[in-house]
Amino acid sequence: MQAEKKLESKVLDRAYVEVTLQGRGGKLTRKEAIEVAAKELGVAPENVGLISIDGQSGTTDVVGRFYLYGSGEAKKRLHPRHLEIRLLTKEEREKIKQDKKKAAAPAPAAEAKK
Repeated sequence: MQAEKKLESKVLDRAYVEVTLQGRGGKLTRKEAIEVAAKELGVAPENVGLISIDGQSGTTDVVGRFYLYGSGEAKKRLHPRHLEIRLLTKEEREKIKQDKKKAAAPAPAAEAKK
C-alpha cells in the first residue's frame, strides 16, 4: 500500500488520502479496505471514512479514497450518511429503510367530532 495523495484540512479536522492497494482487485470489501487503510496509516478504523474504491484497468491494483477524521465525533458530523449506509449488511439497510418509511408516513387523521 502506498499513499499517493494526502491533503489536510484543519478547519474540518480531516485529511483526504488516496492510496493504491496492489493486487487486491476483486478481493477487497469496503470494510476490509477501511481496516487496511487504518492499519497502514496508523489511525483508528472508527476515524476512517471510505469515499470510493476504483479498480485499475489492466492490473489488479485498487485505488482507494479515504477521509481520515481527527475524532469519531468529527466523522459523525461531517461524513456523508449514504457512504456509511453502504457499509451495512442488507438486513441493517432494510431496517433503516423501514424506519424511515414509518417516520415519513402521515399520522392517522383524528376522527371528526360529531
